[in-house]
Amino acid sequence: MSDVLNRVAIADVTGTLTTDFDLPTLLQTVVTHAREGFDAFSAVIVLRDDRRSTAGDDLHIVAESCQSDVGADPELNTTGPAQSSVYDGALTLVTDLSSSDDTRWPDYRKRAVSVGLLGVRAYPIKALSEPVGSLIVHTQQVWDESGQPSEFGQILANLVAIALTNGMPSARQAGVSSSVDAVLEGTSVVATAVGIIAEYRGVEIVEARHHLTRLARAHGVTVTAHARSVVAAQNSSPSDPGATGVFTPPNDPGAPRRIDI
Repeated sequence: MSDVLNRVAIADVTGTLTTDFDLPTLLQTVVTHAREGFDAFSAVIVLRDDRRSTAGDDLHIVAESCQSDVGADPELNTTGPAQSSVYDGALTLVTDLSSSDDTRWPDYRKRAVSVGLLGVRAYPIKALSEPVGSLIVHTQQVWDESGQPSEFGQILANLVAIALTNGMPSARQAGVSSSVDAVLEGTSVVATAVGIIAEYRGVEIVEARHHLTRLARAHGVTVTAHARSVVAAQNSSPSDPGATGVFTPPNDPGAPRRIDI
């Protein structure tokens, strides 16, 4: 990505921070810019859940952008460099995962190389000087620092930290952990709603996520808020949640439900 496009991406995120933004949606915007900016296979944000005490079990993917519809590999994004970055609060990198010169994280490296990944950068997310997560970028080529400056990734990670620190009124009153808890809960709700939409509309997960975003915009609410409405509709009318109107924009007669013949 050129310096101009890098600046456009950063301006997009910082501009969002000045609005009444939806935190999970902002995190999704960040990983999309990161993946595109580094021409990467995947970009993922993981946050640490302090309520879990087991190392590795406390890291959760809260946003991901992948070239493949399969989605990010949880193991590759919660172990090895990702885990080190979160726990140490430092940039963790491997320029060439296939090189035998670096012997760190052998199981992680073997798994990464087996799926065609060769480079990784894990940028720490530190809120109020405390590490709370990481932005992990995997590439299918050896990392070329001259063409992929790390500063861009760290700036995006820092903007996530700002969002977690100041982006929610509850966080300003109760601390960063409140934002992290809210993101973890919101991410779960959004994932559930996306699955409901995918099943109802008969579409892939990626398209269902886009549909949820469009519906939220049409209803004038955040993605998380409309996701809660979708889940509530499923709970109240499990046989036909669409009857509640939650899958159609306001004043829209609504398209008929997909029928397989």
